[in-house]
Amino acid sequence: MKRLCFALILACAGLMSLNAATVSVLVIEAGLSPGTTKTRSASIWESGMMDAFFDAGHIVSNAPSIQVDEFSRSLTPEINMEFDEARVGGADFFVLIFLNHPKDDLDHVKDVIIQVFKVSTRELLFEFSEPSRAGLSTKEEFQNIKKTAGNILPRLKG
Repeated sequence: MKRLCFALILACAGLMSLNAATVSVLVIEAGLSPGTTKTRSASIWESGMMDAFFDAGHIVSNAPSIQVDEFSRSLTPEINMEFDEARVGGADFFVLIFLNHPKDDLDHVKDVIIQVFKVSTRELLFEFSEPSRAGLSTKEEFQNIKKTAGNILPRLKG
């Protein structure tokens, strides 16, 4: 009986992993000089998104955040390098989180733009933006980010 239960548990775990996507997350902070230290907002966005994807059963990875002078819809060589590393690492989806800061203002974010790509085709699956929510506690901000990630999760299908 114990062997049968153990076999069923392994089979269920195996079936659940068939639905798991591998998601690579990259935070890009626009409006900051390259080389600026990663901000609190970048850490919260990265952690919140990765937690939500992991909690949903996906395999997640990340790359170090990047700081750029301004937001651009085109993939810069730096972003392309991270995209290629995600592909080599076996990622199914690549999630870019652009945090738009007022020029060199580490403490504030004007808005957030999220782009989700299918790695195998480099196709932009969808993009959306949301305004910054100033005045929230770290816990409230983290919970809001997890809700935002919840809007992405249904779209992460093979």
